[in-house]
Amino acid sequence: MLFAPLAALLGLAAPALATIYTTSPVAATVATAGQVLNVSWVDDGTSPNLTTIGVCSIDLCVGSTTQQTCLQNLGESVDVSLASYLTTTINATAGESGDYWFVRYTSTNYTNATTAEPYMQFSARFTINNMTGTFDAAVSSEIATSTSVASSSTVASSTKSSTAAVSTTSAAHNSTSTGASATAAASTTVTASAADEIIAPVAFALLAGIAGYIAL
Repeated sequence: MLFAPLAALLGLAAPALATIYTTSPVAATVATAGQVLNVSWVDDGTSPNLTTIGVCSIDLCVGSTTQQTCLQNLGESVDVSLASYLTTTINATAGESGDYWFVRYTSTNYTNATTAEPYMQFSARFTINNMTGTFDAAVSSEIATSTSVASSSTVASSTKSSTAAVSTTSAAHNSTSTGASATAAASTTVTASAADEIIAPVAFALLAGIAGYIAL
């Protein structure tokens, strides 16, 4: 009876192995506006490696699988192969409290060979409380779309991987970070990824647990 669900988990877990693996924040993280957010990552051993990805803009974002708005820059030019973490104070005015925030990494020098567009990687969605800002109608619509997708799936708190960015517009917010320039930008990015690219890190953990159980 274990083989059918194990096969299903294998299908979910495979796309989650996506080079930049965020170890903080995770789906269970509850951060507080005005306090420090710790962002850390590792190379999961798959291609492309962190050396290939190189310098990234690291941003705090909301949105759906196909469209994200980044509301605070956490690190403008961070070489993810040389650094493994950064710390930043969350700007309370960047948006609203909720469990729809995630960290997005956008490579500045590595592009997808097929689309010729910047490589991107995402953390799981997590919660930020005590925010004082508001979202405009467009951002609220993106969040509503992401909530709709999550509610129809077993992977509500997700890691999203994408390699395509189509259009970006920006406006300024203030930010402070350790170890990187933090000129902030609120930017909306449309991606060519599909809804089935939303994969939860918890699925990978569950897969490992089942594999361990079978080994016994």
